Amino acid sequence: MSILLVVFYVVGGLVALVLLVGFTSPRVARLKRSIEIAASPGRVFPYLNNIRRFVEEWSPWTEKDPAAKHVFGEVVEGVGARHSWEGEPKKVGSGSMEIRESEADRRVKTHLSFKGRGEADAGWTIEDLGGGRVRVTWDFEADNGMNPIGRIFGRMMDKFLGPDYEKGLAKLKSLCETARP
Repeated sequence: MSILLVVFYVVGGLVALVLLVGFTSPRVARLKRSIEIAASPGRVFPYLNNIRRFVEEWSPWTEKDPAAKHVFGEVVEGVGARHSWEGEPKKVGSGSMEIRESEADRRVKTHLSFKGRGEADAGWTIEDLGGGRVRVTWDFEADNGMNPIGRIFGRMMDKFLGPDYEKGLAKLKSLCETARP
C-alpha cells in the first residue's frame, strides 16, 4: 500500500470522525451562570440595562483587550441600546451587541453578532430573593445550525465562556454591594 493511500485513509477517517462528532453534538450551545448579590433589584438593574456601564464597569472582556475600540449608539440604555467593538481577534474579536428586551428590575435580553463567527442571544435575569438579596443569572444561547465545527465548539462553550461569566458577575456583585448608584 502506498504512503499516499495511507494518508488518504487517515485524512478521510479524521474528516468522518469530525463530521460524526459534530452532527451528534447539540445544535444549540447554552451557558448559564448565577450569583447572589446583597442588593435590591432596583440597585442591580441599571448595571444590566445600560450597555456603556456594562462595557466600562464590569464586562470581563474589557480588561482582556483594553486597546479594543468601542462605539456606542445614541441610545445606551434600554431597548435599542447598541454597542460595537473591534479588538484583537484572539482576545475579543469584533462584533456588536443590542438590547432587544428590557423589563425593569427583572430581565434584560441582548442579541450579539460576532463578526465572521455567528450570532447569539444573551441576557440577565434578576430574581428577588427577599431580604435585600437577589440572584442574577447571566445566560447565553447560540444556534450552530448544521455546522459540525460550530457544534463541536458549542460543546466547549462552558469551558471557554464560563470563567468570563463568573468574573463579570463577581465584578457586578462588587459594584452593587459597595459602589454608589
